Amino acid sequence: MSMGSIDVQALRQLKDSALWFTVIIFLSTIFISVDGFMPLLIVSTILLFIVGLSKLRHAFETFEIAGKNVGYGFAGLEIILVGFIIEVIGSILPIVRLVFVGKVISVFGGILVFIASLLIGIALYNLGKFYNSELLKVGGIIEIIPVISFIGWILVYVSVDEIVRRLTGGFITYPQRQFGGYGESLSTLQNQSFVEVYQIGIGEMKANGEVKFTLYSSTNIKIVSASLEGTNYTSNSIVPESLNPGNNNVTVIFPPLSGMIPNNNYNLILTLSNGQSVKIIVTYKN
Repeated sequence: MSMGSIDVQALRQLKDSALWFTVIIFLSTIFISVDGFMPLLIVSTILLFIVGLSKLRHAFETFEIAGKNVGYGFAGLEIILVGFIIEVIGSILPIVRLVFVGKVISVFGGILVFIASLLIGIALYNLGKFYNSELLKVGGIIEIIPVISFIGWILVYVSVDEIVRRLTGGFITYPQRQFGGYGESLSTLQNQSFVEVYQIGIGEMKANGEVKFTLYSSTNIKIVSASLEGTNYTSNSIVPESLNPGNNNVTVIFPPLSGMIPNNNYNLILTLSNGQSVKIIVTYKN
């Protein structure tokens, strides 16, 4: 299985676990605010342990296989398990008339849960940073906030589809031309064929200016130029220049790079011979 496929698998697992966390935390918030629902709170917590935590752990394990730094997430999962158990114990003690002790224990458990949520939120934020997803980064931040943390998980859930589309389908934009403009008729534009070109996985960029990535193309088409978004780096040194139908391993040579941050993602813009532009995600490696 390629790294791109592992990324997609991990993201889909994250989406699945985000759905469980959204529902369970939302229900838990309601149960906490309404008297008489404590048994339901305990049941929802058990569901969180059995389903939500196991699914999120599985997602983090897959991210780890793909080389992503999710250490904070694993630490958060360990702490949140302890925190929830302590909270459950604290909620049961008032039944045996240990109200004060129960409240103290519940507060301590709540603090542990908050710390765990913070660590998990950092892991989610780092994933959002890696995949250039503002929505995932915001979801990681909001997930930390008590009461509205389920909103953060909703954002995490929604963000995954956009990232997966980007990894499997790429960014393809149509030529920016006016219909019937000077030197080009409407019929000419209508006769231009659209070519499906997208990135497979995530590419790699080195300090010497070498960039490698994999593209899928639906037909033969030439790559005219490449530029590094947000910089003055451009290149016409592309191997191979022409894409064949199917997967193509492409290498672009820029001048030696400076000012790049190791392990950060950057966008590469390719211009095709038919005027289409394709955005490529690459990770900078020393």
